[in-house]
Order: sequence, then C-alpha cells, then structure tokens
Amino acid sequence: MTKLSLYLATLLLGTNFSASTMPGMHVNNATTVQMSTIEQQYVDMTNAERWDRNMRVLSTNPLLVQVAREHSREMWEKNYFDHYSPTPGLKTPMERYLKALGNKPTWAYLGENLFYCSVVDAERGQKALMNSPKHRRNILDSRFEQMGVGVFVSPDGQFWVTELFLAQID
Repeated sequence: MTKLSLYLATLLLGTNFSASTMPGMHVNNATTVQMSTIEQQYVDMTNAERWDRNMRVLSTNPLLVQVAREHSREMWEKNYFDHYSPTPGLKTPMERYLKALGNKPTWAYLGENLFYCSVVDAERGQKALMNSPKHRRNILDSRFEQMGVGVFVSPDGQFWVTELFLAQID
C-alpha cells in the first residue's frame, strides 16, 4: 500500500486590518500583472463562493497580487508561516500593502488569508479556507471589493498562498 504523506496547515487566524495610512511610503505603480493559472483558480473559486450567495464578485487588484506574492515568497525564504513578518517596516498585511501603494488613502479595510501545503493543490487550499470560520469570513465579507492572490511554489514543491482582500476609499 502506497503511503501518501501530506502536511497541510492553515493559519487559523484569518485576519482583518483596518487603518488610516501612515506617512513615508513610496509609489509602486503595479497597473497590470500576469496571474498564474493557480492564482486565477483561487480568484475564480472565491468569486464562485460569493456568486452562489448572491454577493458581488471581487475584481482582481494587481497591486494586491504583487504584495501577496512577496509575502508568500518571504514566508518560504525566512522559514515562517504567519500574517506578521519579521521584516521591519513590513510587519503587518496593512504595512505591506500601504508601502507598496505609495499614497495615502483616506481609509482602507484589508483582510488576509494564508495557506500552506507540501503539494500544489488549489482546491484543497480553498476547501481548507472555507472550512475555517475566520478565513471564510474574509472570503464572504460583503465589504470587500477587490482581491489579490500570490502563490509561491518552492524548489522542493512546497505551496505557499497569500490572499488579500480590500475595500478602500480613494
């Protein structure tokens, strides 16, 4: 009998961050981004969940994709799995987003979901997120208007996913 070993972890802390912005950010104009097939799968599955509940679907925000990709890659590089980064100035999801945004919106509401698996499997990831009340809350939060998904697959096949959700004025 073949034994399949799989390590699956989702951070049970699906988080929302709401804040006014802070000074000292630089502009990064990410107006277009080529999403990978697996990143697009996450967007499509999230929007299917919302559509099934008669909710507005989320548009893809290229800057959120970029910020999410960087966080997924950093978690692998620095060997951690958390919403909070050890990198000074980029500790929280909101700090990472605002730094990349480069301007000061009047108000922003941001949510983040994380998923890790030892194999690439978007459907397993979406199912795990939907089975977690806090992650599900982010996916189905009616206040969110946009999302971005960033996937990093390490050389040994580990699968790191960051989903960002956004509502913003300005």
